[in-house]
Amino acid sequence: MDKKPFIIYKSSAGSGKTYTLTLEYLKLALANPGAFRQILAVTFTNKATAEMKERIVKELVRLRTTVNPAEKNG
Repeated sequence: MDKKPFIIYKSSAGSGKTYTLTLEYLKLALANPGAFRQILAVTFTNKATAEMKERIVKELVRLRTTVNPAEKNG
């Protein structure tokens, strides 16, 4: 993975920063399978961190079951 400059998202509460961080994380991680070890996503609350993690995991599960429907029950 090529090293890229930091991307900083600054905006007010409720504006979608967690959604944007989740989307950017997934784009990077899916484009470069080993990249998750080199991605740093920082939020300022434990609640936002938990929400971002939950969204990432849910989306990865959704993608897995969409790509391989046989795993839907597993």
